[in-house]
Amino acid sequence: MSSSNFGVWRPIAENVEYNALESNSNAVMAVADTVRTTLGPKGLDKLLIDQAMNRHVSNDGVTILLSLKAIHPVARMIVEIAERQEQLVGDGTTTAVVMSAEMIKEGKRLVKELGVHPTKVVEGIESGVKHACALLEEESKKIAINDIELEHVVKTSLASKLDGASLARMVIRALRNVGENAKYDGEYDFNKSIMVIRKTSMEDQIINGIVLERGRLDPELPVEINGARILITKLDLKPVKEAWIKENKNYQEILLMENDRMSKSKEIVDSMIKTGANTVLIASPEVDQAVEDMLVARGIFAARVATEEIDHLIRYTGAKPVRVTDDLKKSDILGKADRIREDEDNGLIYVEGGAGNNIVTMIVTGSTKETSLERWRATIDGVNAAEAALNKGVVPGGGAAELHIIDKVKGMKLKGLEQVGLDVVAAALESIMRQILTNAGFNGLEKVMSAKTSPKGYGIDINTGDPVDMWKKGIIDPLLVKTMALSAAGDIAKSVIRIDRNLAAEDLSSQALSETKR
Repeated sequence: MSSSNFGVWRPIAENVEYNALESNSNAVMAVADTVRTTLGPKGLDKLLIDQAMNRHVSNDGVTILLSLKAIHPVARMIVEIAERQEQLVGDGTTTAVVMSAEMIKEGKRLVKELGVHPTKVVEGIESGVKHACALLEEESKKIAINDIELEHVVKTSLASKLDGASLARMVIRALRNVGENAKYDGEYDFNKSIMVIRKTSMEDQIINGIVLERGRLDPELPVEINGARILITKLDLKPVKEAWIKENKNYQEILLMENDRMSKSKEIVDSMIKTGANTVLIASPEVDQAVEDMLVARGIFAARVATEEIDHLIRYTGAKPVRVTDDLKKSDILGKADRIREDEDNGLIYVEGGAGNNIVTMIVTGSTKETSLERWRATIDGVNAAEAALNKGVVPGGGAAELHIIDKVKGMKLKGLEQVGLDVVAAALESIMRQILTNAGFNGLEKVMSAKTSPKGYGIDINTGDPVDMWKKGIIDPLLVKTMALSAAGDIAKSVIRIDRNLAAEDLSSQALSETKR
């Protein structure tokens, strides 16, 4: 790419030696310091205030990070890493950020104070992270959905959350309700089997079935249908647009179009009724008033559904969505459920006793909109942690798994100065337990030293400060959360340490102006 087409790049404060590494490291530390105090069961909360002065209290790492007005480009990279961690495993965002900050801090020390070339540090980090992930996998255990360890995973995940204990019990019930039905291609995928919605006007509930946050298409439609035969339609239910009629100035043509609208609407409704459907769930963008009136006249239960709800409805009822009118002639398009009903007071529709795969809906409440949102996020975190644990196994929590592989990581034999990169990974592995204990009010470094001399799998009890067997204590984390967080931290550390100059782009107009002045 030539600068003539894409502008020019200018150094930022290039007179300062190691300025880029110092600046970028400071940016990472600032972001990490924002969330590190939330780590662990005794982590603290943050009060988030938006521009409209709306307030929200949270200790969810990714929620806090996404609310930051990150200006520095490296700070934005950290936020993106946390967001990726959330998308891939749904947990461990704060762990990833704390580890990346520790790696960058230690890497900066090696480069600035000891004069180690950044590429040597980066190569050591890459080897160390891969080896650490392999060691964690060796230490992991497989669990089944009815094992007590699954309960421990969920409780550990939600220990620092608002109402974490009660939410953990509800999550475990939901997981066991769907059971092996949540397996697809040999792995659990609870996104397909568990729905989580939030309502401030209700109590926490688990419903065996699907709950939709909406009401009927028209208040005169039936409130309840037993023995529901369900048609899901994506058909265009507004065959003649009102705009076409309004734009026409000829009365006869308007009359013909209006008659055509009624005729086509009747044709569509008649075709839907012929399928045997007594319930129509509509995913169409528009519904003609004539179609709505005819559904009322025929006593059909009808409601709109969102695109993201269709997949759950298909799996639960066995329905096949209708996309074109010819689909209405097929014999296998209807889904079945024992009952579909509307709760008018709360604006919910219940679909129960579906003929397809088992699905449960968790209704999460809260005294305010903000608390219900925080509890909803926590519930999803618990489900995600369980999924990761069942699919990939578990390791002792509280930072114990990371702490007890440090010596093995340091024992790797690498070429020359690459060896020092292992110290960077070791520092990150130690940082998790140290931060959890610091947040619990202990001298983190002192307690980590005590844990290091304890047997494998031992950590520190955050209430007493004594070494304990984390397996027996029930402090267990999913392996996938650990390895993904460590890999993400390694990626960001390698990127930041390799940067030796920050450059900012100038556009062509600025370049031309400066050349003219010369």
